[in-house]
Amino acid sequence: MDLLTFDAVFRYGAVTSLLLIAVLLLRDHRASWPGRLGIASALCTAAYLFCSITDNFWVEVLLLPACIANSVVLWIFGLSLFEDRFKPGGVHWGLLGFILIFGFWRVAPDVFTGAQEHSVFDNLHQLIVIGLAVHLGWVAWRGRADDLLEARRRFRLYFISFLVLMMSVVSIYELAVDIGPAFVPIQALQSFAIWLVVVSLVVRAASLAPDAMFFPESRQPPSVEDNLPSAAVQVAQRDLAVLKAWIDNGEGLFTPSLTIGGLGEQVKIPEHRLRRMINQELNFRNFNDFLNQYRVEEAKMRLRDPDLARLPILTIAMDLGYGSIGPFNRAFKEREGMTPSAYRLGTSDLGPLQPA
Repeated sequence: MDLLTFDAVFRYGAVTSLLLIAVLLLRDHRASWPGRLGIASALCTAAYLFCSITDNFWVEVLLLPACIANSVVLWIFGLSLFEDRFKPGGVHWGLLGFILIFGFWRVAPDVFTGAQEHSVFDNLHQLIVIGLAVHLGWVAWRGRADDLLEARRRFRLYFISFLVLMMSVVSIYELAVDIGPAFVPIQALQSFAIWLVVVSLVVRAASLAPDAMFFPESRQPPSVEDNLPSAAVQVAQRDLAVLKAWIDNGEGLFTPSLTIGGLGEQVKIPEHRLRRMINQELNFRNFNDFLNQYRVEEAKMRLRDPDLARLPILTIAMDLGYGSIGPFNRAFKEREGMTPSAYRLGTSDLGPLQPA
């Protein structure tokens, strides 16, 4: 098999797999942000595989926006996989707009004139792509310790490895194209790497429970008792009672830089049992989300207390265990749809709030 045939087999195999993924996500998950972003990522990556080899002017023009946006769309999709309350904001849409404008300015003259002129700006675009890949890998690794889903914790390592492989090969290919005509071995390596990543991720994700990964179903997870032999039920019940007593006490929730390992030491429950308990009994997928839920409820109480009306919001954030105002503002806005200061200003229009 020559290299051109090798390239075609894996390139079109990857495109077929990506289109199938897009169809399945459109059918089952189009209402969620991860689902929508997954559809966009699959279609943009498929378009990129065509853009890399096509000589047809109109095909290249039609697919150009998707090809340019591919790296940013993949980045936003990756963020949505590992941040449970993720919703694209101004920074994400702003970067997408910048890349589209920058990409059209950089690539459009080549497409419309047929002249392959390369400049330092071509390398700048690749540096941005590499930066997005590094950031996404860091996000996947950073959140691993707080992830309460064991399957997703393991998947993060697969994701980082595949991401580094694909982005490295794509960047090498793009830099090679910037230097001169497309080099067939690198082009074949690019198509094979993308095919390998797509198929591997699909196989890996397919082995996980439907609601354990990226698109949780809106239902209560099974009770811990349903997943344990009868001899362990009493231990699970004791663990749950201890955990609920710790939550009701409240003070431990506001410990700065609290980790799930630290909580395990406080309540004398092994970390693996504690992870399962918080996930299956309290229905949280992430330890920080668990902490933020109770911290924000306490913050609402304090923000509505007339006696604390002059207390700085930063002080409230620090008292509740946050190291700075930024994480507190983000956690509060994710749950209430407004900043703490806006919530405090609007308290006169709100009814009485029951204690958390």
